[in-house]
Amino acid sequence: MTPLRSADDLAPGMSFDLGGFVLPRAEVLEFASRYDPQPFHLDEEAARHSVFGRLVASGLHTYSASLGHLIRSGLLSEINLAGGGAQLTWPAPLEPDEPVTMKLVVEEIRASRSKPEMAVAKLRYVVATAREGVVVLDAVGTHFLKR
Repeated sequence: MTPLRSADDLAPGMSFDLGGFVLPRAEVLEFASRYDPQPFHLDEEAARHSVFGRLVASGLHTYSASLGHLIRSGLLSEINLAGGGAQLTWPAPLEPDEPVTMKLVVEEIRASRSKPEMAVAKLRYVVATAREGVVVLDAVGTHFLKR
């Protein structure tokens, strides 16, 4: 993907298709065992008796993978300075090995009041299953970007 040269090239409503990724079952289990050791992320049998009825990836894993996917896409490689938080929702669970697609949407962009060489962007990450388009992550992240 062609890297953006400046935050000034962004405008609200712009969107970028970032392609897709998969969270393999072994990675889902590893992440959960280290960072989110809930039974429905770790154990097939326990997951059957959970609200999900099956093993599902941690929402935190889905978000982390999405952030990594965005960075690896190269879109922000020349302008990303730092993050400033995120609002996360998981409208549906993500099963291991389920391919997903990711879209990035510019929700808001403004010049920093204290640092004119920087912009503050609110970027929406929309991650959906590739097969059915079910949204599994809807997150709005704050990014500090070079102008």
